[in-house]
Amino acid sequence: MEIDWVNLVPIVAIISGIVYAIFDQFFKTRRRLAEAEGTSALRKALTQSNQTNTALLKKLTAMDSRLGAIERTLSAVG
Repeated sequence: MEIDWVNLVPIVAIISGIVYAIFDQFFKTRRRLAEAEGTSALRKALTQSNQTNTALLKKLTAMDSRLGAIERTLSAVG
């Protein structure tokens, strides 16, 4: 029994489509899992960034008040 190559084209196309669908679902699932795992890491990084920004703002506010006091002193002397 000899199979003509013209008859093989649809069979190969169907098999290729099935394999493509399997790989597509596999990579979509991996992407969703990576996004779900990245969410907690992102939240942790944002929390740490907010804490750093708060501490920096406190230091800058203190420095601004000290510079204001120095400016008032220099204005009074000069």
